[in-house]
Amino acid sequence: MPRDISAVGYDDSHLSHIDLTTVRQDAAGLAEHAVRAAIARLEDDSALPTETVIDPKLVVRGTTGPPSTRSG
Repeated sequence: MPRDISAVGYDDSHLSHIDLTTVRQDAAGLAEHAVRAAIARLEDDSALPTETVIDPKLVVRGTTGPPSTRSG
């Protein structure tokens, strides 16, 4: 049954007819870190690669509901 499932998207898709729950990334922050890392490597080719983690955020909207209380 449709009421028995939840749907979640990724990248904060904006679908006008669906109030989709999503996982949002900071795209601008990711781009900024990527550009800085690329510039650092261009300026110093012996620079070591770096890793950056930017926490995603869960944005709860209309396509998710509470967990089922039914067993089984």
